[in-house]
Amino acid sequence: MPSFRSPPLARLVLLAALAPASAQAADIALDNVSLPTGADAKLTFKHIELKDANITVEEATKLFSGALPRDAAAELIGKLKAARIAAPEAVLTSDKPGAVTFHDFAAEGVDQGSAAHLTLGGVDADIPGDTGGSVVLKSQGVTLDGVQIKHLAEAIKAGDAAGASARINHAAWSGFDLTAPDKGTPAGADGGNLIRVHLASAEAAQNFDGDTPTKFSFNASGLSVTMPKASQAGAALTALGYDKIEANVKFSGAYQAANKTFALDDYSIDLAKLGSIALSGRFGGLDASAFAGDPAARAAAFQASELQALTLKLVNAGALEKALALTALSKNQTPDAIKAEWSMIAAQAPMLAPNIPAATTFSQAVLKFVANGKSLTLALAAKPPAPKVSDLQEMKDPAQIAARFDVTADADGALPPLAAPMTATPTAAPPAAPAVSGQTKLTGAAAWAALVGNTISGKDSDGLPLSEFYGPGGLVKQLDDDETATGKWILRGENVCFIFPGEKTETCYKLEVAGDAATFIDEDGDGKRYTILKGNPKNL
Repeated sequence: MPSFRSPPLARLVLLAALAPASAQAADIALDNVSLPTGADAKLTFKHIELKDANITVEEATKLFSGALPRDAAAELIGKLKAARIAAPEAVLTSDKPGAVTFHDFAAEGVDQGSAAHLTLGGVDADIPGDTGGSVVLKSQGVTLDGVQIKHLAEAIKAGDAAGASARINHAAWSGFDLTAPDKGTPAGADGGNLIRVHLASAEAAQNFDGDTPTKFSFNASGLSVTMPKASQAGAALTALGYDKIEANVKFSGAYQAANKTFALDDYSIDLAKLGSIALSGRFGGLDASAFAGDPAARAAAFQASELQALTLKLVNAGALEKALALTALSKNQTPDAIKAEWSMIAAQAPMLAPNIPAATTFSQAVLKFVANGKSLTLALAAKPPAPKVSDLQEMKDPAQIAARFDVTADADGALPPLAAPMTATPTAAPPAAPAVSGQTKLTGAAAWAALVGNTISGKDSDGLPLSEFYGPGGLVKQLDDDETATGKWILRGENVCFIFPGEKTETCYKLEVAGDAATFIDEDGDGKRYTILKGNPKNL
């Protein structure tokens, strides 16, 4: 979930909370003051104004120049009040080249570590990189409402910024542009070597009941990453037909302290021209310290919580096709052959995971997704009592985890032919079923995928009629002359292996499929060809 932490500019926010209660409100203006922010860095204010502040000019000068000891500065910051603190420009520099410039900072309603409204007009940064080139940032405006920094004085005294936690009701960012050199790409490469990151806008909000957050939301729109064309990543994107990756990110959730439940309503990433991935769920027994405690307390609270439900949804808008094309390119095969191979692997899931009843449901859903390229949804609903997150992390056996949930899976579209129900349509002469279009030769897993759900017909080694039907769940039904048998099949690498009752060892073959012909090649290199028939016309 979103975490609102103060940026390096936080010193401006932190310095907006000081002064003895007995001091009278005053307007203060300082010019050219520098605040040390580290051993070799400083933040220089060309001009800074405090309106109706409860500190003196001397205290303000010492504070913004770093002249106060840490404890004294913490005391002063912890008491500061001001109607407004504004700095038109602040420049962060160090002993290294480069600088970060903050424009038009203003804090209104500053009151002992809180501020009603903060604005930052923009940020410009130009930092030379270690390997040549510069990291250049140009940020647009940022606004924050309802800012409260807890444990501020303690964090300053300890010199540990992580000790302070920021609570913000609303934040809005008008976006940024960032460029940085890619270390693996020469500066003189065609098109340059700069990685470009752009964000159009971002917005976050939180509602609170006392110190406990009750609702969260975050949206980032128009996020894009452009890699140098000469880089490995850039070349891969170009090969897929993209010049950049574009995304929108959403998050929303709600916490109910009364029953200690957190509902993750939506955590999704939408990738332009690729698709989206969305996660939702519900956690029980979640203590409020998961949101307001220190990092250790937050982690412990999450570990102790119960996972009650979880849903994952994938929507394809080009990602599946791109993945097929890329895999096909790497294997020197066609995308259809890769799709057949993936389908075959999905069809084997029930056999490979016989102890997981949901494997069949998942297998059928994946088959539909690969065939139709639309959407895939996987949902888990915990069986009482809901397992703790810590318990799930200790489970090594997937079957053990699956046993704690009711699992459902589905995808849009119909099942492909290889996974169709085993129904017979009697005909006088069953037509041959083309395994692939044209006479393209398939081998290995792709060839086997063309046979699953279909029947082969020919003669055995004694010249007697032989037919075998290969079910998607690892089942093989055989009719050899007038005798029937039921066995199992499984892929072993690029070979398909069979075993029937009474046999002690598997018999394995290499496989080639071309048109309506399937050739099984034994370990001696001898092959036998069979005709492929669609479905289960022999009623095996």
